[in-house]
Amino acid sequence: MHICHLTSAHYRYDSRIFQKQCRSIAKSGNTVTLIVADGKGNELVNGVTIIDVGVLKGRIKRMFRTTQLIYKEALRIEADIFQFHDPELLFVGLKLKNNSKRVVFDSHEDAVRTILVAPYLKSPLSNIISKVYGYFERFVCKRLDGVIGATPFIESIFKNISKNVVNINNYPILNEMESNTSWDEKKDEVCYVGSIATVRGLKEVIKSLEFVTSETRLNLAGNFAYKTIETEVKKLPVFDRVNEYGYVDSTEVKKIYSRSLAGIVTLHPIPTFMESLPIKMFEYMAAGIPFIISDFPYWRELLKGYECCIFVNPLDSKEIAKAIGFFSYNKDEAKKMGDKGRELVYEKFDWKFESDKLINFYQSIL
Repeated sequence: MHICHLTSAHYRYDSRIFQKQCRSIAKSGNTVTLIVADGKGNELVNGVTIIDVGVLKGRIKRMFRTTQLIYKEALRIEADIFQFHDPELLFVGLKLKNNSKRVVFDSHEDAVRTILVAPYLKSPLSNIISKVYGYFERFVCKRLDGVIGATPFIESIFKNISKNVVNINNYPILNEMESNTSWDEKKDEVCYVGSIATVRGLKEVIKSLEFVTSETRLNLAGNFAYKTIETEVKKLPVFDRVNEYGYVDSTEVKKIYSRSLAGIVTLHPIPTFMESLPIKMFEYMAAGIPFIISDFPYWRELLKGYECCIFVNPLDSKEIAKAIGFFSYNKDEAKKMGDKGRELVYEKFDWKFESDKLINFYQSIL
């Protein structure tokens, strides 16, 4: 098979698109092309041909001009299936389908509800955009060859729209996250790895350091989604207890996990997160460290029977501080919880199973 992935908004080495899907498909002996728009040029990596259409500054230019450049580039490629990953590429997917191409939409999130909480949109405009987008998404996806949902919840949404839907969970590649670091070598640190935004709970996490009685520090890795959140958190008096790494590759992420006592995934209780499957959670488990997590019913059920984390109110910095303090003062218990998480991830949350499902999904389309 020749599979061509399209993205206008994601980083070329994105965890889900490149590290998991593209690499897995290539390892299976298939041809893989990834079209991106980041201005870093063309290259061949891990058997994946990456084609760059260039980067344009500004959300409006990206949504209109960049998407057209991706469409023109896609038409030049003789792929068996085209898989696009961004809602703004729906029109590109429709045009490819109208050109007799086999096309699949990989929906990473419930975009209809995400629009309602997007910080760059204001109500009632967000309500109008959400409804218009929802209609267009249904219109396009009914005509595509299939839809991939990144979580069971997203899959359930599209089952009412498309006849060919599959759930490909964003589980970790386990052998890439394993750590042989002894717990005696770990630092008095906890970590957060991922996009940094207000709704992802980082402000409350950093504020929690004020209430932690130990000398615990926070390892913070990832890009700030908006300049405003970066300015806000860096003004906090306890930001001097943050080890700021910026964006790091998977090798550095592994090093951060190996030195940390616990991970943090305290997303705010907004609709788009309540039934999500954050990759950080599974990576923490694969790395053998416990984690502090938002107390959502879906996540409690998902992790039921495995004491590998502490559930907290993500809006309560003192509650987060209490959980951090527990791991700092109880390293033996933290290790036991980390071991239970590793057991769970190998039992239920291995990317290998998802990779097999993805290949089978392509074959069913062909």
